[in-house]
Formats: sequence, structure tokens, C-alpha cells
Amino acid sequence: MKTLNGIVIGLLAGMALGLWFGVNIGREVDIFSNPFVEPGLGDKIGDKASELYDDTRKAIDKELNH
Repeated sequence: MKTLNGIVIGLLAGMALGLWFGVNIGREVDIFSNPFVEPGLGDKIGDKASELYDDTRKAIDKELNH
């Protein structure tokens, strides 16, 4: 019975940690950060500016090499 309890507790703890780390990896943030914190305005602006830069660079490259 002790072994079964240990296995169940280990599985639950492993699933909880896996979910925590998986959410953080999916959001591309530090693996040990709080997964429930919403990104700040500065982070959102930085992400959008980075996307805009990449899209613009690809469009310019496409037109110059076309």
C-alpha cells in the first residue's frame, strides 16, 4: 500500500511540474517563472515590434530578390 501511495503521489507531482514547465516553455519564458502571470505591456509591445520587424524584413528581401 505504501508503494502504491508513493507511485500515485509521484505521478501527480510529476504531472503538476510538467504542466507548469510546459506552459512556460510554450510561452517562451523562463522555465521556473509563474505560469499564471500575464505578460506586461512592455513585453507585448516588444513581441509585436519584433514580429513587425521580421515581417518587414522578409517582404523587403522578397521584393529585392524577386
